[in-house]
Amino acid sequence: MPEVYQALPLTSHTADMTFPLVQMLQVDLTFVRWRAFVDKYCLPVIKNEQAGQDYGDSILWQRQRGIIVIANERGYIHGLFSYHVRDDMTDGLVLHVDNVMAVEIVAGDYVLDAMGGAMTRLASDHDCRNVYVSLGEMEGRLRDYFAKAGFVPSKVRYCAPATPKLSA
Repeated sequence: MPEVYQALPLTSHTADMTFPLVQMLQVDLTFVRWRAFVDKYCLPVIKNEQAGQDYGDSILWQRQRGIIVIANERGYIHGLFSYHVRDDMTDGLVLHVDNVMAVEIVAGDYVLDAMGGAMTRLASDHDCRNVYVSLGEMEGRLRDYFAKAGFVPSKVRYCAPATPKLSA
């Protein structure tokens, strides 16, 4: 039976426990660089002082940019991605996803499915029309063009509607 995975916004308080996963997949990344990256993406939790209310997790999903981690029921991090909501000239608001990292320790796409659910939630919360996912390998028909122009494959973007269409 597969473990249950949950998508959670990363905070500056939980960033340290995420570093082992990041370092495993990005061996040259230092802890100092990881913390600098996190500090640019993760804002502190906002509290409503007058109501004495801590909005916690729900307010973090409203950030224009952030990092989402995928954790199992024991709290171990199995994946993450960073995101940034941007206004695209032709598409309007778009969710840009980058730094996708996932470690599946059981057969199946459970971590990636949790990521997909998180991306759908973010796109919906921010009224995005599309989701762009950048990956570390370049594929497709433009590879030859960019190689001839002196580019080295680094990232490719895939686009899908923010609301998945049901197949017949």
